Amino acid sequence: MSTQDVDALFPAPAPPPSLLAPRRIPNSGPECTASLVKMLRDNHEKHHVFFNEHRFHNHAAHHLICIWALGASGPSIESAYNDAHMDHMKVQFKPPQEITDANFVEHLGDENFYNGYLRYFHNLVLHKSASELLEEYIFSEKYNVDPARKAKGEKQPEMLDRFVEIILHPLIHTGYGVEFGLPGTLAEGLAQTCIHPVGATTPVTQLLFGSKPQGHPKVHPFSILAKMLKDPRFEDRIIDKYEYSDMLEKRGAIIVEYAAQWVVDIQSQQDYEFYLEQLIWTVTLIYGLGSWSEKEPYTSDFFTMHTVTSALFLPSICAKVCHRSQSLLLRAHFITSLCWWIIRGRPSFPIERFSALTQTYPKLPGPHPTPDVDAIPSQSSPYALVPNAWMPILQSTLVHSNEHLCKVQRALAHFAELYGHRPAGYFAGTGLEQAEKLDGSVFVRVAILTGDSLGWAREGQPNSGIWNWQEFERAAIESERVGAEWEAEKERLKAAKV
Repeated sequence: MSTQDVDALFPAPAPPPSLLAPRRIPNSGPECTASLVKMLRDNHEKHHVFFNEHRFHNHAAHHLICIWALGASGPSIESAYNDAHMDHMKVQFKPPQEITDANFVEHLGDENFYNGYLRYFHNLVLHKSASELLEEYIFSEKYNVDPARKAKGEKQPEMLDRFVEIILHPLIHTGYGVEFGLPGTLAEGLAQTCIHPVGATTPVTQLLFGSKPQGHPKVHPFSILAKMLKDPRFEDRIIDKYEYSDMLEKRGAIIVEYAAQWVVDIQSQQDYEFYLEQLIWTVTLIYGLGSWSEKEPYTSDFFTMHTVTSALFLPSICAKVCHRSQSLLLRAHFITSLCWWIIRGRPSFPIERFSALTQTYPKLPGPHPTPDVDAIPSQSSPYALVPNAWMPILQSTLVHSNEHLCKVQRALAHFAELYGHRPAGYFAGTGLEQAEKLDGSVFVRVAILTGDSLGWAREGQPNSGIWNWQEFERAAIESERVGAEWEAEKERLKAAKV
């Protein structure tokens, strides 16, 4: 790839494509953007989208773009890349064959073809708009359930299903490309979609491209959650990731049955904003209150957290596609979020106790400044020390080494900007117990709890917080690696003795 091509793939980020997309905190100067573009290009040219054989994702681009949008300095951006990601990257490798229009579907789901799909999309992102590419490769009938392929008994593309697979990572990655106008990141997101499997979230295809939709009265997603909480067909336990596909084979039809009750038929901008708000509140409850227990420390759930971070990109993607595709995307996101909620044990939503026992201003560790005697509202007021709860939340996440913390805090801050003014009583009559107690402070409450869980890095706390279950997966992989190394060492010693 020529330098000129790379320059075209990674220009300076463009303004947000929608008023509903997040605003950006200004950086200190052009060197910040220069550092971002330099690191994104390096990652694009060198690294695979998975960093190991377990399909763990390369999050470097997510991390760097996110903290740039939150106002990070150039040195912070470069350190985030070099110190938090470079030690575990997997180098790109040549695919077994190049991807063409003729064999595009044949190799879907095969990570060995990542570089092939990336090359395929390189030319397209420079000559077609994001709107054209999304409509064709993510939402069209041809690239989902194609009647022509069905008639021949051929493999179906199911690209929208792949788009939300493995906790919605392709949607997130593509979303960064669309939101920031980065063709190279868009190409990465589309290529990533292509190598994701189908299977775990096949309810998406069943719901959206299966039989003709049945008529349902319009219900709020909260009402659907309430019904599912009472349904004895679901188990009240966390399901191991190895049980995931088996659970969906047994319960997938039930989840589709519930998801179909959320009737999303967008015909106008007003319709779209109405359904988008419903979905954002739903995923905030699933992650935020689903991670909370009155008797235990906050356990920031690694899996449902992605339903929040991915929802941040719905405004940017929806700004580029037609009403039909907007409807498909919101419904696909909703059913995927339901799947992860069920898999994480179907936690309930004790809204009243949560609101009574959580804080709307963080209690920060470390030394504090001393407000002036004339500070308002008073020198001793906690509101003089922390005038705005979101500022320390976002400042601390900028220097935190965990790449997911910045993403969830940015999402929650934006949702608070959009909906933080909603008063208690706004959700009365939606069918969920205690919903009338819910108000717009939920976003900052969840952000503070997440900060407490992961650690306030800027204020001196170590990165001692752990996303719930992430460390279990790491431990399992480490155990597997150490076991393999020990077996190899035993064989070496045995051979040496001979």
